[in-house]
Amino acid sequence: MVLYLPAAVFAVSVLLVFPGCMPEEDKQQDKGYPDALKQVHAEAFFNTGLRGRGVKIGILDFGFGNLREDPSVRHLVLNGQIMMTVDYTRGDSSVFHRNVHGTNVLRYMAGIDSNDTLYGGSLAREASFYLGMVTPNFDKKSDERATEYVIDSAIGDLFSKGVRLVNLSMGFWDEYENEDQNYTDGQMDGQTTVVTKVCQKWALRGMIIVNSAGNTGEYKWKIIWAPSDAPDVISVGAARFPDMVFKASYSGRGNPAMSYVKPELIAFTPWGTSYSAPVVTGIIACMLQKDTALTLQRIRNILFRSATLYPFPNNFVGYGVPDARKILALMADPEVGLSSVTKVEVPGRRYVVRTSGPNNVVFEKSDHYRVRRQYIDEGTDGTVVLRRSDAVKFTTVVTGETAYEIIWTTSK
Repeated sequence: MVLYLPAAVFAVSVLLVFPGCMPEEDKQQDKGYPDALKQVHAEAFFNTGLRGRGVKIGILDFGFGNLREDPSVRHLVLNGQIMMTVDYTRGDSSVFHRNVHGTNVLRYMAGIDSNDTLYGGSLAREASFYLGMVTPNFDKKSDERATEYVIDSAIGDLFSKGVRLVNLSMGFWDEYENEDQNYTDGQMDGQTTVVTKVCQKWALRGMIIVNSAGNTGEYKWKIIWAPSDAPDVISVGAARFPDMVFKASYSGRGNPAMSYVKPELIAFTPWGTSYSAPVVTGIIACMLQKDTALTLQRIRNILFRSATLYPFPNNFVGYGVPDARKILALMADPEVGLSSVTKVEVPGRRYVVRTSGPNNVVFEKSDHYRVRRQYIDEGTDGTVVLRRSDAVKFTTVVTGETAYEIIWTTSK
């Protein structure tokens, strides 16, 4: 059932996140979606007329309060781009009287910011949106197990309406009011939680589900939440700006016990992974505008091959930040080689990398995938000097738009 926008909205627009796990250096609210667009080179899409036109996007969230009154998304209302609003917990349109988290997600995906003098709006500015509220609570956790089943019904409803692309900037872990229902970190294995099995089921039917990796990196939990652990759900972590692939400390990392890459991608967000997932969802909308026949697996392949670290992902940032320029090249020619990573075998304990500027990101890894630590090297003398400890087997250095994968070949 299609439910239309109510006449009055009373919510106040704020960013809702987990403030307790946000170190000061990761709070970048003075920035916004234009910084994310710069990071992914979105101008390559815009210069070819790609804004998500004709693409149906579902956003399942806590609520969409203040939608009519938020100037950054008013064009979506006035242009009739809000195709459906449903409160899947009650079956009415009160979705707009509740939490504003979903409106903030929509803003980052398709908003037009008055301070944006360069891009004229975010990635999916011309897409059509199907908005669904799947839980009545943002902070209260008592009903979240039921929410996992609501998400199943909601995705099924979107599927029946021809929606192929869904953004889910929420997740499930160990915060239930009833502690007996809490998940454990060991259950983030891609096959255990209800919501993970639900999303994987729909992914296998062709649904493209993008999920925020979770603001769990500073908690004891550390790793991503569900359903980001599902093999075919695209999990997106948070990057700082302008450090490109430096994981914000609060952003969840991949479970080291997994046999596949998580999170797969990372993108800039001013605060919280909730607003990094919409960047990737917007990118996919542009891809689908250009080629409506793209499958989930083809989209995943293109996104990962376009990203900073391909083919050397790690469990902090996955393949890195996707690049619209490379995405278009790969869509034109699937065989084109675009990796910017140089592999270097080093027999000693010291290696010097020439840099292209400041803010060089270094990942020290215990194996080819698992990161022990990340840090920024300013490279003030034009170099990054690497000194290897016994526990470090691989080191990745990102300098500008190039990267080096250092393989330490000496065992001691």
